[in-house]
Amino acid sequence: MKLHQTMLCMQSLLIMIAGVYEIDLDTGEVRTLTRQNEQVFSMAYDHKKRYVYVPRYSTGDIVRFPYPNNHTVMLGTIVSTIYPVGIAFDSVNSHLYWTEISPGRIMRCNPDGSDVTILLNENKPTALTLDIQNRWIYYAQQLSPSEIFRTNFDGMDKRVIIKNLTTYVLGIGVDVDVERLYWMEYYTGDLQSAWDNGSDVKTIISTNVTIENWDIDMDEDFIFYTSYNQIIKINKFLGQIPTVVHTDTQRIYGVLLYKQDGKNTSIRNTI
Repeated sequence: MKLHQTMLCMQSLLIMIAGVYEIDLDTGEVRTLTRQNEQVFSMAYDHKKRYVYVPRYSTGDIVRFPYPNNHTVMLGTIVSTIYPVGIAFDSVNSHLYWTEISPGRIMRCNPDGSDVTILLNENKPTALTLDIQNRWIYYAQQLSPSEIFRTNFDGMDKRVIIKNLTTYVLGIGVDVDVERLYWMEYYTGDLQSAWDNGSDVKTIISTNVTIENWDIDMDEDFIFYTSYNQIIKINKFLGQIPTVVHTDTQRIYGVLLYKQDGKNTSIRNTI
C-alpha cells in the first residue's frame, strides 16, 4: 500500500496517496505537501502546537509536521512503534494516543515522543477516538464479528459498548456536544451512530460499497468519510443524500478535517 493523504483548509482536507496532499474544500485545489510510499490509515492534529501526526504502519514509527504550512513539509520522527493504525491527539492534556494492531496495544506518549506508556493490551485494536471532556477512549478491533470498546484515559474501566458488528471498523469519531459516537463498517459501508454509552444505534447511510470503507472525520454538521477513491460528506443528523467532495485516481485511506479562520481542511490517506 502507498500512502495518500489530503488536507482541506477551512474548507480543506488532507489525504494520503504516496504522499501528503492538501485539498481546499472551497476551490477543490490540490497541493502536494510531501511525497512518500507508506501505509498510513489515519492522522491526528494538535490544535495548540499545530502539528499533524502520521502513523506509518510498515515503517513502524509516528512522524509529524507543522500545519498549516505554505512550503513542502519535512517529516520529523516522534516515536518508534509497532504496526500503528489508529491515532488521536489530546490537545488539552498534550498527549498522543495510538493503537498497535500487532502485538495488540493501546499506547500514549508526550508530543515529543517521551514517556511512552502502554495503557492496555488488546486483540488487534484499530481505530480510536477521544472524548477529552469526559476522558474516554473509544476504539475498535480488526475482527469479524467485531465490537467497539470504551476505556478511560489510563486504560482502566474497559467495557464493550457496541456488540455484534458484522465487520471491523477502521473509522471512528465522537461528537461530545451531542454525546454521540460515529463509525464506518469496513466491508458493508454502513455509516452508523449511537449514544456514547452504546445505546440507540442508528444507520445514517448504507453506502452498499463492499470493502475499502476506511476513515471518518467530522465537524459540527457533517461527516466526511472515505470510500475507495472518494471522499464523501453527509449531514450527520439528517442523513441526506451524500455529496462527493473529491475523487482520486488512487485508493483513499485516512481523512483529516482541518478548520481555521472560517475554513475547513481535511486529510485523506490513499493508495
